[in-house]
Amino acid sequence: MRASDLLAMSLGNYTRARLRSALTTAGVAIGTALVVLLIALATGAENNVRRSIFSIGDLRLVTVQPFQPGASGLSAVPRTITDDTVTQFKRIAHVDGVYRQFDAPLGTVVEGGEDATIRPQGIEPGAPVDRGDLLAGRHLAVGDRAVAIVPGNLARIIAPSAGGAVGKRVTMRIGGAVKLGSTRIGGSGTPRDYALTIVGVFDEQASQTSMRIPLEDALAAGAENRGLTPDALRQGTGYSGIAIEADDSQNVAGIVRSVQELGFSSFSLKQVVEQIDQGFGVFRGILAGIGGVALLVAAIGIANTMVMSVLERTREIGIMKAVGAAPRDIRTLFLAEAAYVGLFGGILGLALGVGGGQVIERIIRDLNPRANPAAIFVVGPDLALGALALALVVALVAGFLPARRAMRMSALSALRYE
Repeated sequence: MRASDLLAMSLGNYTRARLRSALTTAGVAIGTALVVLLIALATGAENNVRRSIFSIGDLRLVTVQPFQPGASGLSAVPRTITDDTVTQFKRIAHVDGVYRQFDAPLGTVVEGGEDATIRPQGIEPGAPVDRGDLLAGRHLAVGDRAVAIVPGNLARIIAPSAGGAVGKRVTMRIGGAVKLGSTRIGGSGTPRDYALTIVGVFDEQASQTSMRIPLEDALAAGAENRGLTPDALRQGTGYSGIAIEADDSQNVAGIVRSVQELGFSSFSLKQVVEQIDQGFGVFRGILAGIGGVALLVAAIGIANTMVMSVLERTREIGIMKAVGAAPRDIRTLFLAEAAYVGLFGGILGLALGVGGGQVIERIIRDLNPRANPAAIFVVGPDLALGALALALVVALVAGFLPARRAMRMSALSALRYE
């Protein structure tokens, strides 16, 4: 028999017992919808987490800290990052840039009788921390001295607006007592004042206390606070940290290993993203398994429906074989009928999953209107096609044994069946 004839006959058989076919198809639809909803939820959650991480920094960056690798907190063993160490970092393959950082002692900015606690952060021009978050002014440039880039909250103490603070001269006081919240703590060294000109203002969401100043100024202030020369400070205390920029995010893992082999602790957001991907991969697998249980129940329903169909149409099968239908035609007929259940159930389940996800997402956004997350439920082409394919495969597997039974049935026995 021609394939088109078999498909037409199987579609007619599918619509013959409408209630039974509808209930079986509904079972497949519910299982498919559950799979789509759960996996779409996991994908949306992963995208929101990745979005938050991407907003923190560049995946090409490796942060080096002056400690031995593999330890943290009180167990961390300090190491000294000197200029010789920086030279070694620059020799690592796929390193595109190495940026030194030195954090001077805590201090205050005195302006209009109000003291604001600051963390002077000495950086080099073009450092990753000083990119893309300006509210006004400019970034640090080569040759800058006695200048600063301040957070927006501090700029609004100095002037009515962030832009108004640019060009203002302020006094940075390093050492001595500083105020943290409502607590006043003793600082280190004798207080010294430094006159700075504000050249830029950055978004305080990055930090409300950091003040970015030229690296040489921070080294000079730190050295004076300790009674040392800047060169002695470089060799003795060393830098507070290093930012290494890779030429490509795919090479970050190799750079991290190279830094650790040199004896320094290193960290990269790329590692966090990879761990998140692994965790969400397991999470998606668990949720898919939960949805798979519903599809398993639907598969049992399909198998039961097909067995009943074979029993009810035993004489019909005998007549078909008597007039020359091949066994494979009988098998194709029943498999096609099972495929219709899976296909229609998959399409309906996909529509229910997408529609249900949109309704749930709208409710969540209405309950929390201030938040503006990315899509909470994400149904991509791969998930849609995968859900349809899964429903179809489950239906074919469930219908295989009944179809095989019909194919092996004797024509004589089938014609005698009452």
